Amino acid sequence: MLSVGAFLLWFDRSKDVDFTIYNPNVWITCNGKINKDSVEYDQLNKWLRLNNSDWQNYVATPAPGYFYKSANITIHVFKHGVVVNYYDGKNWSQVQKSVNTKEIHGICKSS
Repeated sequence: MLSVGAFLLWFDRSKDVDFTIYNPNVWITCNGKINKDSVEYDQLNKWLRLNNSDWQNYVATPAPGYFYKSANITIHVFKHGVVVNYYDGKNWSQVQKSVNTKEIHGICKSS
């Protein structure tokens, strides 16, 4: 029982992640591609720099919605939070954060 408690404390800990090191040259979104020259790219990069702390591990599958995606990172953006899947070169991790996302939350356009 002690090991289960220790695991839960370890799993539920808050952590800091510098997601800007995963920034690709081009992000894929549900509305198409954005590159380093775009305002949306700059807004996302700024938001990631300002929100690099207090992330929680997350094991559920995020619901479909607005996203930014590249080979090593996928950012699922919701009205009041974010779920990030990222590959650190050895393992995939998934974290979430309840936070205001108005600067980076978009609406997926119908095709």
